[in-house]
Amino acid sequence: MLRIKSISIRLITALLVALTVSATASANPLRASGEPDFGPNVMIFDPSMPLSEIQAAVDAVYSQQVDNEMGAQRYALLFKPGSYGDTANPLIIRVGYYTEVAGLGASPTDVTINGHVDVYNRCLTPDNCIALVNFWRSVSNLTINVMGQSGCYASGNFWAVSQAAPMRRVNITGGNLTLMDYCTAGPQYASGGFIADSQTGFIINGSQ
Repeated sequence: MLRIKSISIRLITALLVALTVSATASANPLRASGEPDFGPNVMIFDPSMPLSEIQAAVDAVYSQQVDNEMGAQRYALLFKPGSYGDTANPLIIRVGYYTEVAGLGASPTDVTINGHVDVYNRCLTPDNCIALVNFWRSVSNLTINVMGQSGCYASGNFWAVSQAAPMRRVNITGGNLTLMDYCTAGPQYASGGFIADSQTGFIINGSQ
C-alpha cells in the first residue's frame, strides 16, 4: 500500500513538472525557439531592414545619449554582415554617450556602412565646443565607406573623442578619418583617443 502510494506521488510530481515546463515554453516563445532576448537596448540590424527604420532607430538613440554624460542608459547598435546605405541614401550614425556601434561579421569588411559613423564636438555653450568630454562610446569591426555629408562635414569621417572611446578593427574607405571636429565653433580640443587594428587613408590628427 505504501509502495503504491509512493509511486502515485512520484507520478503526480512528474506530471506537475512537465506541465510547468510546457506552460513556461508556451508563455515565452523566444526562449522556446532558441533565440536569446538581449533586451530593448541591444539593437541588431539586418541588411534586409528598411534603411529608414535603421536611421530612425540610431537617430533616436543619439538624441537621448548626445548629452547624457551621467545617465544610466547603455546601448549596443549591432550590424549583421552586409551593406547598409548607398550613394542616394547613406546611413549617418552619430554616436553619443554609452553607445557601442559594432559589426557582427568575422572580418571588418563583412559589414559596410555607406555613410558616416561620427562623433562631433559637444557644445557646452555656443562658443565652447570641445571633444574633451566625449567619453564612453566605441566603434568596432566594420567598414565605413565615407559618403553622404555636405559642406565641411563631407571632408571625412569624424571621430572627435577623448578617453574611453576606442576605435578597433575599423576599415575607413572613400574619405579621410579626422580625430577632431573643426567644423563647429572652437576651441575644438580633443584628447586621448585610442585606435587599434584599423586601416584608414589620410588621418587629420587635430589635437589628439
